[in-house]
Amino acid sequence: MRGARVMLSCASFLAAAAFGADSFRDVQYVSGKAGFAKKVSGMLTIDEQAVSFVDEKGKPIFSVPMAEIDKSDAGKEREEGSFGRKMALGVFASHTDEYLKIQTHNASAAEGLVFKVKKNTGSGMAAKINFWAGKAKAAAVEPPPAAPPQKPAEPPPLD
Repeated sequence: MRGARVMLSCASFLAAAAFGADSFRDVQYVSGKAGFAKKVSGMLTIDEQAVSFVDEKGKPIFSVPMAEIDKSDAGKEREEGSFGRKMALGVFASHTDEYLKIQTHNASAAEGLVFKVKKNTGSGMAAKINFWAGKAKAAAVEPPPAAPPQKPAEPPPLD
């Protein structure tokens, strides 16, 4: 059973890569999505259509269309550690975590999704999301090409 899950996960990863999607493993959903209260670890996939999150078993959790994304950014937070940890571990008591934040909206709600990501990957993820979201918004706003101007009809010849 475990082998089948691994094969399915690998197949979805390779399929995403084949279509130009970028997949990031070891991502943890922290908060922000309505109906998802608990933290979930999995894989985040970014492509020109959507940002999709699947759990470690390959089960889809949610997907956000690029047209609904307002902006994305990355940030770091440093936890200094408690007094007891500092006394026991010294300089090793603190650690830094990196986060990816995605602001979305649709006709019914606005959300701020937060993901904990691997170190030094958040800014690249945010740049990719902002790029594809900008393209999706430009395509939605851009009017269809106008028909070429036509030459007016010539009046009939006078005899």
